Amino acid sequence: MSATTPGVGRVSAQSRFASLAEAVRAIRGRRTGRADVWMLYVGGTLMPLGALLILLGWLGASRTPFVFEQTPYLISGGLLGVALVIAGGFVYFGYWQSLRIRESRRQNDELTAAVARLESLLGASQELSDGGAGASTARFVATPQGSIFHRPDCTIVAGRTQLRRVDPDREDLSPCQICEPLADAG
Repeated sequence: MSATTPGVGRVSAQSRFASLAEAVRAIRGRRTGRADVWMLYVGGTLMPLGALLILLGWLGASRTPFVFEQTPYLISGGLLGVALVIAGGFVYFGYWQSLRIRESRRQNDELTAAVARLESLLGASQELSDGGAGASTARFVATPQGSIFHRPDCTIVAGRTQLRRVDPDREDLSPCQICEPLADAG
């Protein structure tokens, strides 16, 4: 009987842990990307509410000539209103900063992708200039099974890998109509 008690405890602890992990995943999934919107709502509510309290405090204090009657209006309306305006301003500033961070991350991702594209293009052109025959054949390239030769910077072959260097005088290839490789050869 004592052998079954620890097993039952382990099963219930594992099931409790699994249900807790599932609940945490559900909570994380619900609030993803929504904190900045809540900051906008809270900041946009606190600032006008604080301004309204300042206005109500001023109206209450302006209706009586006695300082002892004006003090509660100053405290409840004025100071609380100023505190709400400042708190709302800070929350709205946090919203603005979160937008800046998101935009900065998006720009960073785009810049990283552009640099990766440039690296791949430079790597392909470096492969063309490093291997193979002499300098006279480095001027033109073609695809492995292609019947048309191009300049290495032609839009048709830019970014492609496995290009071969060709000499149009030795091979029976036609020039590309887009990059016109023979136009600057003469």
